[in-house]
Amino acid sequence: MTKVEQTWPADAFDAISIKVQRGKFVIQGTDGDQVKLEGDIAARYSKNLELGPTERWLKICTSWIYGETQFTLQLPRSKIWTIDLFSGRAQFKAENVQARMHLWLGSGEVQIENCRGAFSVTSGNAEVKVKRFIEVITPIVPPLPREERHIRMDDPESWGEWGEEWAQWGGGIGEKFLRGFFGNTMGQNPGVNIQTGKGDMNLEDFDVKTCIARMAKGDAKLKRGRVVNLDIKVVSGDVECESCLPAGDWTIRSNRGDVRLALPADTTARLDLTTRHGDIQSKTPLVSVTRQGPESWHGNRMVGSIGAKIEGKIPQIRVSTLSGDIEIKTQPITSPYYENPPVAPPVSSRIEVYNTPLAVLTALSDGKISIEEAERLLRGLKT
Repeated sequence: MTKVEQTWPADAFDAISIKVQRGKFVIQGTDGDQVKLEGDIAARYSKNLELGPTERWLKICTSWIYGETQFTLQLPRSKIWTIDLFSGRAQFKAENVQARMHLWLGSGEVQIENCRGAFSVTSGNAEVKVKRFIEVITPIVPPLPREERHIRMDDPESWGEWGEEWAQWGGGIGEKFLRGFFGNTMGQNPGVNIQTGKGDMNLEDFDVKTCIARMAKGDAKLKRGRVVNLDIKVVSGDVECESCLPAGDWTIRSNRGDVRLALPADTTARLDLTTRHGDIQSKTPLVSVTRQGPESWHGNRMVGSIGAKIEGKIPQIRVSTLSGDIEIKTQPITSPYYENPPVAPPVSSRIEVYNTPLAVLTALSDGKISIEEAERLLRGLKT
């Protein structure tokens, strides 16, 4: 193990790339102006350890030497970061961070607490817990370091030594399943985007515009929050949604599993519920529909509405199961998000993007960047 204790100024880079075989990683937000790394990094030989800024990225890479890496990385909250993690088996925790977090895991556990930004994870087998999360707009991801720009993350053949590792991590529901079932969509959607072969998802106390979940085997639980666009598809597992306010259209589908929605009393929405082998229970009056909809699988379909009649566009809640029951009820409580603005506005970021030579030269003349930074940016624009 290699003991690591290093610090860098917050302006030294905008993104962090972590590539390790397995380990435990904690990302913490702080009120300071420095990035601090402490921990033990697995590296059999020192030449296999890459640690330090490369262009606008901080690289923490052990070149897949076997051994467990453990570290804590402290990031100033005054900036919205980009965090990419690639690991065969990992325990990852982020708290009090503003970031666009993007995780590829063979297996592991993920905890996100008191964070703002965007979050996505793709894994063969992972338990995912997200608590107190607010979606905000994140800055454009900085270009990859020059030596990595030939690697396409949607093309495993270009991953080099990574391809074989990734195929092993997920076992029978690993790389082939993820690519075949999900496609190459990771990171393309804002908000919360979770794609797993196996494992449960828990989302609690949240406010997001977009929540997308694709799960082969596992339960999805959402509690206390607001979602504008919700899209959940589960092959085998239950979906529970409690005290969540629909601020836009929802689509929930489970092939084998029950769906239970306990909506706040101030919910206003149209309901479209279908099941092929299962019962539909609702305390809201529903009407049976003989004309089958696109999600009904030629089974039982019922429609209705919940809440007060209002003018304008009303959220649509579409729920369908192949083999499972559907239960809809309202709770005698109002959502804390009902009177609040839909999703908190983005916080200010110290990241500035200069994507033209004129913008770089203007920033230099205004004293926002140094001569060395201007030269680096101009070289990057030429590549």
